[in-house]
Amino acid sequence: MKKLFLLGLSAILFFNCEKPKQRYFSESPEINSFKAAVSEYNNGDWDTWHTHYADTTKFYINSLKSITATDLENAQKEMLSNFSSYGFQDKGSFIEMVLDSDEETWVNYWANWHGTLKDNGKEIDVPVHITAQFVDGKIVKFYDYFDPTPINTAVAEINAYNAMPADEKTIMDIVDKVVIGWNAHKIDNLKSVSVENLVRTTNGIVQANNINEYEEMMNSLVTAFPDLKVALDKAVIKDNKIYINWTVSGTNNGVFAGNPATGKKLNIHGFSVWSLNADGKLTREDAYFDNLLMFNQLGLTPPKS
Repeated sequence: MKKLFLLGLSAILFFNCEKPKQRYFSESPEINSFKAAVSEYNNGDWDTWHTHYADTTKFYINSLKSITATDLENAQKEMLSNFSSYGFQDKGSFIEMVLDSDEETWVNYWANWHGTLKDNGKEIDVPVHITAQFVDGKIVKFYDYFDPTPINTAVAEINAYNAMPADEKTIMDIVDKVVIGWNAHKIDNLKSVSVENLVRTTNGIVQANNINEYEEMMNSLVTAFPDLKVALDKAVIKDNKIYINWTVSGTNNGVFAGNPATGKKLNIHGFSVWSLNADGKLTREDAYFDNLLMFNQLGLTPPKS
């Protein structure tokens, strides 16, 4: 009896000490396969990309309705034709594999998709979450979730540009050139499309009476915000005026308005009215934005005057 008791106790201890089944993985053949598919997508190697999927794989792209691998390839090729470069970025990405309670194998992937438009050089970032089910080393279900608004808006802007009359296209080219110059932190682009006595006002106050003073203003902002970036949100052309909605962002790592650097982020929306002369040259910019919001974001007290 004593031996039977000890035998039973040993069995209980054995089963209690048995390790639970591993259900979370940071490395696996499935993860390697998924990473390879991402790389092939980035390189446009669609033939090899297909090899990671079963013949009957169902793709759910922001939808409960599935499409095939060929459907996805064709849709992506059409969309990507608008981009000079594109792809999922390694920086900030995360991938894992889990074995769920139904013994199904899933790979989860989070990353930033980054693309640059051919026509205007605009850069687009889209956070993406993908979860894929594997069976026998192949992906059989693929769920892709992201906000398509940035891409759809950018492509719509390009289509609208292409539909513009020739004279309006010329004006939009001027706008794009100015934005590119601001983001390059150089005055050359603006000089090439404006008159020498270009005037700039900010919230009704004159800041520059000529292109040299405008350059001084630009340089002071770039000194205060070395990573200064200007984004064109919307532009409307009417007669000899260009009405522009824009967003400015940057980090305050330099002296600004007589204040030492705060290291804080700036992100403000504004509105500018550009005037053109009969020769198609920019003669004036009247810019408007929330000055109080800007100082609040930087943790600074706005000037009293």
